[in-house]
This record gives sequence, C-alpha cells and structure tokens, in this order.
Amino acid sequence: MMLPKKDYRRGAIAAFACGLSLSLCAPLAIAGEVPITQEARTHFQAGVNLLRDPDGARYEEAYREFKAAYAASPSYKILGNLGLCAMKLERDGEAIEAYTNYLAHAAELDPAEAKQVGIDLQTLKTGVVKLTLTVAPAGAMLNDVRVPVRGERVINQYGPLTGPITLGLRPGHHQITLKLAGTDDFTFELDASAGAVEKKEITLKKTEATAPKAAVAPAPTPLHMEKADTASRPVPTGVYVGLAASGAFLAAGAITGIMALGKNSDYKSLNDGLHVSEAQSARDSGVKLNVVTDVLFGAAVVSTAVTSVLYFSRPAVITARTTWFSPDVSVNSHGAELRLRGTF
Repeated sequence: MMLPKKDYRRGAIAAFACGLSLSLCAPLAIAGEVPITQEARTHFQAGVNLLRDPDGARYEEAYREFKAAYAASPSYKILGNLGLCAMKLERDGEAIEAYTNYLAHAAELDPAEAKQVGIDLQTLKTGVVKLTLTVAPAGAMLNDVRVPVRGERVINQYGPLTGPITLGLRPGHHQITLKLAGTDDFTFELDASAGAVEKKEITLKKTEATAPKAAVAPAPTPLHMEKADTASRPVPTGVYVGLAASGAFLAAGAITGIMALGKNSDYKSLNDGLHVSEAQSARDSGVKLNVVTDVLFGAAVVSTAVTSVLYFSRPAVITARTTWFSPDVSVNSHGAELRLRGTF
C-alpha cells in the first residue's frame, strides 16, 4: 500500500519521538491524565532509540517496546509511535485502532503531525482487509504470511486466540496457519482485495495417536554363505633349505675371510728377511684361506640364485570351500529350542 507523504513521516520521526519522550518525562499537568510509570518511560525511550537507529528504523523491535509501554501506562501519547510501527509491520488493524484513539486528542497534537496521521488513517481504512476468525478449541497461535509479488515475505503472529478475532490485513495473497499443541496444523490461503471482508470458522482436529506396532518375529530363513575358489602359492621346502644353505655359506665365508686377513697381517710382520720360512708359511696359509673364502661366497651366490628360482616359480594351488548353515527352531515340552544345522 502506498502511503502519502511517507517522506514526512521518516523525516519527522526523530523530532516527533523526541517530543513525545519529553512529554512523557514531564510532570503531569492535566487532571485525569493517565499517570506515566517509570516502566512505561523506560520502554518508550527504548522504542524511540530503535526508531532513531543510524542503520534505519527497527520497527519490529520498537513495536514491542511501545506495546510494553502502553500496557504499563495506556497514555494516548504512546499511540502515535505504536500506530506508526504497526502500519510499517502491516498490522493494519492495530494501526487503525491506535491512530483513531490518537486523533481523539488531536487538539493536543502538533497540527502537522495530526494532519499526516489523519491521511495515513484514511488510507489504511480504505485498503484494509477485515478477516474474522472463530477458532476452536481456544489457545491457538496464528501465523500470517503475506506473499508479495516482489520483495520479502511479511510475517506476523497473533494469539493465543481465546475467542473470535478480527484482523486488519494488507491486501494481497496471504498464507495463514493455525497451530495448537495436540492438534494438526491448519493452513489456508487468502487472496484479498482492498476493502474485502472475510469470515471463517475453523475447528482444529486432534492429532491421532499412533499405537506402536507389535514386533513380529520373522520366520527362520536358511542362511547360505559360500566362499569362492581361491588360488594360493605355498612356499616349497626347497626354498627354506636354500635359504639355510645360503646363510651357512655366507657365515663360513666370513670366518675364512677374517682368518685370511689375519694370515696376511702375519706375513707382513714376518717378511723382514730374518724369518723367511715363517713368512712363507703365513703367506701359503693366507692364499689357501682366500681360495676357500671365494669358494664359500660363490656357493652362497649359487644357493641364493637357486632359492630365488624355486620361490618365484612355485606353482599355484586352487582351493574351494563352501560353508552353509540353517537355523532350526523347534518347540517341545521344555520350551523353544534353536539349533543350527550345516556343513563346513
């Protein structure tokens, strides 16, 4: 709904809110005027601060503060801001009620403000959709979602509903849902044009309790497990013998090699021209030990080669095995028995 002179409302809101704040804080001068409690002043000032937010007026939060202020002290001075917030939140029925009661004190209002509120009130009354709902049982919460052609959805909540309620809605497409514990949610849609009047009676259905189903034991099913044929390559005994022989040859070769080094050392120390026979004997022994060492190492190499051939050329052996079993339940005088039958 396009409202005339919205710029005025946005531009004047800070000054208007400030004026009301000051008037609420001032001592009472008119006999019979509603006394303003400290709680009302606190909530009202919080609402004013929210409307002055540098990032933009926070109408939803300010609406709650003004509602709390009015509940604490139902002074007409709060209704201007309450009506503005309700209008911005599309709670048009509440905005109309607040503005109507506010203008009942038009003589005490700023003329420019009273004029703008009158224009807004007339626009709201022209376009408002009146929806009267009678819902049973009592206590349900009502969620109203208006789905605009463009922009974000507008969501408002009312309740708990204790009797027939008449809502003032913004024209357009609405999705309305009623929720009450112990009953199924009830949702209906409403396409309402400006000035439409709708009535609806709704009885919420109790949620049916679902009884737990008794567990039924399934009939015994034979189980069958089969292992597919597998191929294995067992290591022949000759491989283990070859490994042992290779190890023995290497160990013996290492020993004779060490002894040959010792004889070579003896030869060098005796080869001084004074111990010719001893030096010659040490040399001959060293040569023999070197030959034995070479033979042993050669045997180790040959043994290792043969072992490797035996290992890598060992044949594959294919084995197959099937295992199955089946549960067998029987009942006798001693009760039920479970037996397993099968082959392995």
